[in-house]
Amino acid sequence: MSDLEEHLSPIRTNLSTIVVNKINDQEQNLIQQLRDVKVSVMEKTAKPSDIDLIRPEIMESWTRSFESGLDPFNFNYPPMLSDDDFAERLEEKAFFLEVADPYFCQFEKMLFDMGCYMVLTDHEGVILRISNTLKKNKFWLQPGSIWSEQTTGTCAHCVCIQRKEPIQVCGPEHFSQIFKHISCSSAPVFNACGGLEGTLNISSSYLHSQSSQTLGLVATIASAIQKEFQLSEKKALLGVALSTDSDPVVVINQCGCVITSNAKARTLFRKDLEGQDILGFFDKSSVLEGIVRSGNTQLNKATALSYGSQKVELISVQKISYSSAQIGYALFFKNDGAVLEVKNNRYHPKSYTFSRIVGSSDKTQETILLARKFSRFDNNILLQGESGTGKEVFAQSIHNEGRSDGPFIAINCAAIPASLIESELFGYEAGAFTGAERKGKPGKIEMANGGTLFLDEIGDMPLELQAVLLRVLEDKLVMRVGGSRYIPVDFKLVAATNKNLTALVEEKTFREDLYYRLSVFTVHISPLRMRGSDVIELADFFLSQTAQNYNMTRPVLSNAVKYYLLQYHWPGNVRQLQNVIAYAFCMCDGDSIQSHHLPVEVTSRGRELTTTESVECESSVPMIAESEIPPDESQLSMKDMEKMVIRKALDDTNNHVRAAAKALGISKSTIYRKIKEYEIIL
Repeated sequence: MSDLEEHLSPIRTNLSTIVVNKINDQEQNLIQQLRDVKVSVMEKTAKPSDIDLIRPEIMESWTRSFESGLDPFNFNYPPMLSDDDFAERLEEKAFFLEVADPYFCQFEKMLFDMGCYMVLTDHEGVILRISNTLKKNKFWLQPGSIWSEQTTGTCAHCVCIQRKEPIQVCGPEHFSQIFKHISCSSAPVFNACGGLEGTLNISSSYLHSQSSQTLGLVATIASAIQKEFQLSEKKALLGVALSTDSDPVVVINQCGCVITSNAKARTLFRKDLEGQDILGFFDKSSVLEGIVRSGNTQLNKATALSYGSQKVELISVQKISYSSAQIGYALFFKNDGAVLEVKNNRYHPKSYTFSRIVGSSDKTQETILLARKFSRFDNNILLQGESGTGKEVFAQSIHNEGRSDGPFIAINCAAIPASLIESELFGYEAGAFTGAERKGKPGKIEMANGGTLFLDEIGDMPLELQAVLLRVLEDKLVMRVGGSRYIPVDFKLVAATNKNLTALVEEKTFREDLYYRLSVFTVHISPLRMRGSDVIELADFFLSQTAQNYNMTRPVLSNAVKYYLLQYHWPGNVRQLQNVIAYAFCMCDGDSIQSHHLPVEVTSRGRELTTTESVECESSVPMIAESEIPPDESQLSMKDMEKMVIRKALDDTNNHVRAAAKALGISKSTIYRKIKEYEIIL
């Protein structure tokens, strides 16, 4: 409370006696005295002894009000926003109101019993909320009215907006004489970037109703609203970065302050930009300035942005809204497919190694063992698996196992237009085509010399380029577009695809000779639904990673959540699981993630076997009622869960093993093995 003492009105301390709901002689004399001081200030005839009676901030507000053309003895009724404009303002402040309304409703009845009412304004003084207990009043104090120093003169929330600090204004300290018996206490509410979001006010029709406790109360409520508002805003913005994995994304609030970024953005910029002013980070970017200042997010083309000696391409901007209110922007940057760090003209990948691959299931361990064997040879390796299974993780692990001293160059054949993929792969000489850099540019194959070239989605490579790539693989020579000389290259090729290359060969859309060249060593990466306990291990890993990245407390997975994760069929595989965990992390407010924190598609659908999936899928877990799931007091391991489910299936089928196996979606041999392993008595 000591910090607020300087913001208290001296009017109350100068009144030695109080007569409830009545004006006593002492109060009347003080009102008249300050009225005369106000006149002398406006006429610029005030004496030092007069000025000592009033706080400097109040006197400055009087001066601004008078210079706005207001008359203290003729009340200027505040203007009103039109219905459409006010509806638009409420929409803009919807996020703020969603957080503030519960506090407003909680305290307005209590304050009514104390003879006070509450008013919530935006950052410009527009009234957004007013106590329902306040009946029609002669001041036009109502939602949609614009109260500022320019419209109504000095009052508590106007000075609060001007100074951005709590303030108490009583009686004759107001500019307008009509408020000579009104007392008010006001406190500001700031958003996540430190900008003023609005003010909260406690007002009374009686001069003596305000005290130090009143100012302390309004400051406390405003602080509580502010903390929850900032936390909710940051969590909403954080969720955008966590849920986006395909491109480097930087999330900023409406002031241009970086709230967070995803892993690919931190790799692209080689640093965490959180807390930085995005306009100050990039060199004189009129594009970003226009976005932050005007909210115009339209980009006609990719835009190059410079920071220091580096350049990146901004490819799109999206507005971020919460509860219909805009709260920030997501900046999407070009991802050339390579996860690179420039260091002494060498390129090094992120540190994915076989030892860091998460998953202890038999299928995962078999895949790691095979890939590790292949990585010791320089033969081409083909990684086959559905989208999101982690093919790039295996590619980088293969590189770090066999060629860790060289560069790792990655390119997504499906992400680059067919017209550009040739120059991306092979590079080009100066003047090779319109728009080419004056000094030319090396291609990804040339850059991979001494290391590994990772061609992701190779099934989407144009047919005409496949012949050129085949020649490079055979001769280990590359010629730039527009060039006249061959450049020797030494690289290990790792290719990946989620398509059936054999079928593409039959359709004549993929060269047969290239297919056989690529598939010398083939690694099949199983979909997540086939990898059993890996689902829970990966979920725990993503939880820990997210908590560490954002310096937040790591929640645990409830038993119910584990069941839902195991039952789901994961069409998007590991990438989808990562996004689901990111979503649940953002939605969780406590120390345990519950089933209602998961996306609805995970909890509303059981595990659906696809037509291509083998019946030997050992991750099968039958759909059971959530009421049957053990309470979280006894956290169960994967084996505990599996044993319980098998026991339940046997009970439901009267110990008929074949029927239980069918209900579980596994083979009879598998269930017999599990019965023996878990020592289940029939």
